[in-house]
Amino acid sequence: MIRNTAAYARWNRPATVVAELRRRNSLLFAVAALNAALFLGFAAGIALDPRTVGGEPVWLKPAKFAGSIALFTATLGWIGHHLPVADSTLRRASLVVATASVVEITLIAGQAARGVESHFNQSTAFDTAVYAVMGLTIVAMVAVVAWLLVRAWRREFSVAPAYEWGIRLGIALFVVGSYEGGAMVALEASAVGTSPAIPVVGWNAGGDFRAAHFLGLHALQALPLAGYLASEASENGRLARPVRAVQLVAAGYATLLVAAFTHALAPALG
Repeated sequence: MIRNTAAYARWNRPATVVAELRRRNSLLFAVAALNAALFLGFAAGIALDPRTVGGEPVWLKPAKFAGSIALFTATLGWIGHHLPVADSTLRRASLVVATASVVEITLIAGQAARGVESHFNQSTAFDTAVYAVMGLTIVAMVAVVAWLLVRAWRREFSVAPAYEWGIRLGIALFVVGSYEGGAMVALEASAVGTSPAIPVVGWNAGGDFRAAHFLGLHALQALPLAGYLASEASENGRLARPVRAVQLVAAGYATLLVAAFTHALAPALG
């Protein structure tokens, strides 16, 4: 494939971005739009429904997951367009991701409607089955994303090299961060021990795996964006070695991810 090192289009109008995302991957666009709408609905539920689960509004977790799934599927739909894989491969992967995303948010919302926890809930056979299906859908979804990366890794992308490396490394750290969630599954909790809560996010200051998990998931946005910006800076003559810059950003991000995971793991090992 021929590299395209020309300046990228300026996506400065939301309507233009939405139209382009729909053109690039209509299936993942539909899932992103669905979850964006659900996020608004769940946010309204937080205000209207007084019930709580685990000390939090019953619709808070569905709102968080709907927002996260919307961002994830929109991002994958956008950068997946640049992956040097066959159209049929991308379609199959998109179908798996879309199906898993819909199953996941449906189960989380269903448990919220019942007024019970969706994660780490093995109170009844039904709750255990729901939790197991949720775990399997996430594993399958991340495995498909990893499979796309493997298929694309040694092939030539049609974008500038810095953006190419941003996409590669962003997906790689996303996969690592996603499977870090396995620690929470093994411990049957998102945190171990007790420590003061961090304002706004509510994570524990120590022994909480959610910070590392969050960092890993959002590498999918952070590193491709870093690659895009480095490519733009290089095109404008403001950055001499854009690929090296992206690799350094990725190394720093990976170091932060490992540090957050190690910090969370320390109480469990101690």
